[in-house]
Amino acid sequence: MSKISKEFKSGFIFLLAIVTLVYGLKYLKGLNVFQTNKPYYAIYSDIDGLQVGSSIRLNGFNVGIINDIQLFNENNLIVTLNIDKLDSVPENSICKIVNQDLMGTKGVSLILGKSSVFSFPGDTLVSSIENSLQDEVNAQILPLKNKAEGLIGSVDSLLTIVTAVLNKNTRDNLSNSIKSLDETFEILSHTMVKIDSVVYQNDAKISRIVSNLELITSNLNDSVSGIKSILYNISSITDSLSNSNITSLVNNVNKISNNLNSGTGSLSKLMNDEKLYDNFEKSTAELAELIEDIKNNPKRYVNFSLLGSGAKNFKKNQDN
Repeated sequence: MSKISKEFKSGFIFLLAIVTLVYGLKYLKGLNVFQTNKPYYAIYSDIDGLQVGSSIRLNGFNVGIINDIQLFNENNLIVTLNIDKLDSVPENSICKIVNQDLMGTKGVSLILGKSSVFSFPGDTLVSSIENSLQDEVNAQILPLKNKAEGLIGSVDSLLTIVTAVLNKNTRDNLSNSIKSLDETFEILSHTMVKIDSVVYQNDAKISRIVSNLELITSNLNDSVSGIKSILYNISSITDSLSNSNITSLVNNVNKISNNLNSGTGSLSKLMNDEKLYDNFEKSTAELAELIEDIKNNPKRYVNFSLLGSGAKNFKKNQDN
């Protein structure tokens, strides 16, 4: 058997070292060169530091790695995900870039969907990215920042008002107002003393007034039953009037009015016959004159005499 030349041995060892180096580098990157390649794809506008070899986890369990990241166009990146632990993935599953530790190491969290339709290697999955710690902090601090700005504005307005209020003229006016209030309170104090004195001096009168008011209210309470009785009687009267034959009374009045207007009856003739009215007026005038003459000359009509001379005098007066 011929001996292998040293050149061949050297070349073989060099080639083996290169292959070992290439596969070693891939292994160090997390790429298992001996596993089955099942590539899925996801498109991101920002991978937020995701690198080739980053792990893909499902509920904390490693199901694959990132094989490749390429620029898809000017604004998007296409990421190749090698998910070798799953045969199929629901089509509405989400590949979400997340922080895998406190150091900010990026990875992909696979969130399986509930669709009955499955994606297979070569398909594109839905992409998503978790908010960074800075975004979370900003989301929490931004409302506080807005409130602080509003509070600072309010404090500034308050300081402006206080500055305007505490100028010399305002301080003088405020001092005068306080002085006026003190005088007012002093006057009120004197007034209350006088009122108290008046009440003390007229305590008996006030007591009698209160007693009289109590008596009045008591009488009113006692009169409530009488008032109720009066109201009940008024109600009974109105009910009687409403139930009475008012229609018949109105018809009779209308009948009398028609008779007067038509000239039927003595009263209608008296009202409508002018001659009869004139005679009646003349008779009443003569009767009035007669009564007046009787008042003025009673002896002319009545003359009492024990000797019987009254009749003669009356005849003489008649002859005259």
